[in-house]
Amino acid sequence: MPDVRTMEREWADSLAAFTSELRALVGVLDPATGWLAVFRRRNAAELTTWLAGGALPPWDAVADLLRDLTTRGGAAEAERPAARLRARYGDAVRARDALPGGREALAVLLAQLDRSARELDARLGALTSAEKTALATGRGGEARRLAALAAWARDDRERVDGRRSEAGARLAALRAAHPPTEEGARETPTNEGARETSARRREKPARRQRGGARFAGIETPRDEPPARAPDVTPPATPTAVSPLPPPPSGSRFAGALRDHRPTLADRVTEDDLAAAASAVERLRALRADGRSGAAHGVLSEVVGGPAVRLPLLLDALERAGLEAEGATLLWEAGSLPPASLAAAAEALGLAGRDEDCGQLLRQGAARPAAEVGAVAVALRARGLEGEAVALLRAILRARTAEEVAQAAHPAPEALVPVLLTAAGEVSAHHRRAVASELRRAGIL
Repeated sequence: MPDVRTMEREWADSLAAFTSELRALVGVLDPATGWLAVFRRRNAAELTTWLAGGALPPWDAVADLLRDLTTRGGAAEAERPAARLRARYGDAVRARDALPGGREALAVLLAQLDRSARELDARLGALTSAEKTALATGRGGEARRLAALAAWARDDRERVDGRRSEAGARLAALRAAHPPTEEGARETPTNEGARETSARRREKPARRQRGGARFAGIETPRDEPPARAPDVTPPATPTAVSPLPPPPSGSRFAGALRDHRPTLADRVTEDDLAAAASAVERLRALRADGRSGAAHGVLSEVVGGPAVRLPLLLDALERAGLEAEGATLLWEAGSLPPASLAAAAEALGLAGRDEDCGQLLRQGAARPAAEVGAVAVALRARGLEGEAVALLRAILRARTAEEVAQAAHPAPEALVPVLLTAAGEVSAHHRRAVASELRRAGIL
């Protein structure tokens, strides 16, 4: 039986191979039409994470993108990409399930899906009843809004059923391949992995996932335990469910040591605190009035201001129960110029928001390779060496060696050593491939 490191490497390589195919698919689609446009509008941050290789999307979302391709060029054009994506996806799923704790993770996933189904049934019933009441009282506009929300809830419910069938089949396959004995069930490495995951969950509660109907859940960052299915109360964000639990490995964006660095409090002024509080109140009022465009403008305004205000506003939004606004805020920050993005990452790190810093960097990793290199230079200029390596490590897992080598172009002397370090941390094969491309480009 392969050792754990080998299995984790196979999982990482299969995820990278699938991500490469997914990026190729999205690259030929029109971002303004079809399901890709829906994804970009409703849950752009998750889409960016998938394209950066940070997580494996649910297959039904991939199928929707393939549907876009069929609409664009016909069934014949979509046939080959569909076959490649299905094969790569199957490889990734099998590699994930083979990891220690795979059987237990699937059992947890099935329990989450069962809970999500019950919650969606309740939500759909409430929406249908409210829609009938609105029609009976002559509130046609409200009835149409409720009907649209019910349609998304039905869509999520169908997806939950499909994912339950898939997860059940995967679990059955694992049980058939490795039937537990009375003694072995207590001592297998799989159960040891489950105990380790359980211990991590007690030390650090899982964060609630964010996602819309067509993005009904993505894999959490690699160092988090499987997240529970989130509540369905907010009408604008139907239930998210996790298609694949995360692998038990270290964080890719844990952040550098900061023992001798200042804290965020050293940089915060009264004006910064007041600005964060004011932004929350303005957002609350604008959302209540249905003025989504103006609310988005408030978030863009904060992102364009001092970097120190980003974590302050995230804290204030969480206290106000507006976490969905925080996801949008991070997405906006992910499109900042390299120097501003590095400043935002530093502010999040100083505030102890390493997970949000990781999300920001994962979004940054979806840029063209040369821009990713410029971000890495800006991070190093601020002393964020660990973040720079993690950023480059992310594109190494998701792109070809030729693409990765382009990341060194903005500042070869500074970036080549960091790029090779990151490649070596992924695998010896990655380091050799990147070094070869750097020599071919005349950089090394």
